[in-house]
Amino acid sequence: MSNKNPIETLYDRLTTTFENVNEQSKKRLEQYDASQLSRRIRIDTGSFSGPSSDHNSKEIVLNQRFLTLIWCITYIIYEVTANKTKTAKQVTANYMEIDGQDPEVKQMDWLFDWAFKLKTGGDEQWPDGLPNPATTTETVRIVNVIFIDAITYIMYHEVAHLVNNHWNSFKEIAQKKFLGFDLTEDEIILSKQLEQEADTFAYESLISQDDSDEVRYHKLFGMIMAGLSTLFAHPKGSKLNDEIHPGSHIRIFNTRLRENFDEGNQFRLNRAMNTGLSMFCKLHEIKIEQKKFAEFTELLDYLFELIQAHADEKLKC
Repeated sequence: MSNKNPIETLYDRLTTTFENVNEQSKKRLEQYDASQLSRRIRIDTGSFSGPSSDHNSKEIVLNQRFLTLIWCITYIIYEVTANKTKTAKQVTANYMEIDGQDPEVKQMDWLFDWAFKLKTGGDEQWPDGLPNPATTTETVRIVNVIFIDAITYIMYHEVAHLVNNHWNSFKEIAQKKFLGFDLTEDEIILSKQLEQEADTFAYESLISQDDSDEVRYHKLFGMIMAGLSTLFAHPKGSKLNDEIHPGSHIRIFNTRLRENFDEGNQFRLNRAMNTGLSMFCKLHEIKIEQKKFAEFTELLDYLFELIQAHADEKLKC
């Protein structure tokens, strides 16, 4: 494989989708002048970091390692949700075991291990033989669509910070936090309100009332992948409960409540959330009890409460 990261093959498409996601958002972008928002998206090829907005240049900044991790997690969760559950062993009414000897499952394990190490300086060269965004398969085609929606949602979240002047409200809070001073209750509330405002702005920018059910389904799948990837992107030793940001698990569950779909698509979205949250629990050695749940939503509520119970503990990796 060449030294070019396959994720780069999606950059032009990412920019085009961001600027033309729907007519409402296109008009909204056109209203912002250069003092509010630069139309340039900066790709950071340095060490791993989350997405951000540069309040000086007015650019959205996306880290290539972070983008790679999101794509890999999206691929794994989609593949498990869409295909591997068909051959899984049903342990209880609510629990299945994926066949660990399945060559494609072993491949996904390898893909996750490689992508997860990008957080701590792992080799960025995409391993030969593993799925990547340039692979021409139907699964990759669908995953690329969901990935683009996930990143578009993240970018509009950053747009909200820029065009709503969040930095003016946030900079003193961030400086106090950086210097190790305790934040007041009002500062904590304000900071989280700004993040929630940006989440709502991003949702309203991505989802249009003119979208078909299938388009809305893929977009919400992308929003869930954005949340799950942020969950996995937390650095070792950090805590999910953050004074400045709402917990990633909380944001995922807020996303879940934004839309309702027909039984089939809703089931697939719930199963994707279950897969991602269960992966996170396993990774961080959070024990999941094999309880019986009458509804899938009860299982998701249980996982939320389980993760919330550990949200003040330092992450293991």
